[in-house]
Amino acid sequence: MATRSVPQPPFSPELLADLHADNVDPELGAQLWPAVRADSDAVRYLRSLDEVTTRLRTLRTDERVVHPMPEDVSERLAAFVAELELGEEPTERVATVRRIGATASADDAEPEVALRDQRVLGNGSEPTASEDRTERIATPIPLAPHRDTTQHRGRRLRWIAAAAAVLTVIAGTGIGVQMLGGGDVTTTAKPTPTGDRIGDDLTPTAALAALGRNDVTGPLGSRSALTRCVAAAGMERAVLGSMNMRYQGKDAVLILLSGTVQGKITALVVGPGCTTGDPQVRKVTDIG
Repeated sequence: MATRSVPQPPFSPELLADLHADNVDPELGAQLWPAVRADSDAVRYLRSLDEVTTRLRTLRTDERVVHPMPEDVSERLAAFVAELELGEEPTERVATVRRIGATASADDAEPEVALRDQRVLGNGSEPTASEDRTERIATPIPLAPHRDTTQHRGRRLRWIAAAAAVLTVIAGTGIGVQMLGGGDVTTTAKPTPTGDRIGDDLTPTAALAALGRNDVTGPLGSRSALTRCVAAAGMERAVLGSMNMRYQGKDAVLILLSGTVQGKITALVVGPGCTTGDPQVRKVTDIG
């Protein structure tokens, strides 16, 4: 049976991802970082995560769609957003870490659930036969403490906004996310009837229904007209989606924009005649 100790190299990719996302107990994180920084494989893996983060930030401001998103990727992202919408989380806030290079005891064997960690090797090769044996660490690694209900809802909403933004930016206008009243998440943008009713209280969930949609009719029906309207409102940012709506009993247009900070989306409600010199702004709110 393994004794209680701080994990040592080679580190699990899952543990490194949690550490990178600041999702590990602070006390454990302080003990892990020195060992992680001293391990070249771990440093290489963390740098790859940094590169992904940087690339996604760059994509937020790039309106060009160079390649369509593969169907399997879009389906997995859509399912991820749906799970966030449901608000389900594991009740046990721990992560199981396995070390490579030792034989597990019979008492610890859990063949039906055990998954072999893939060691991050500098040459990209598969683990050898001796490395293929795993040992389950007796003490689960504690993750960050669970937050109260209010904090959890806020954090979940930020995840929904961020994930949906990534979904839309990467896939361009080829993917829509429906989040009104538990609606289905789909991988294609579908025109909907104009006049979607949104009350005086523009909720984040209702606003996010415009993600990936560009079915505005009337003066703001073209991309150039939307761009002029957004500029007139003083918000020269990437348009993530737009749709006709009824707001406070009047015809209006909802435009979703990339936020001023990472993980946020700005919802801009304007009159249907919004243009240069006449922005007709009715409401501006940040989501996330």
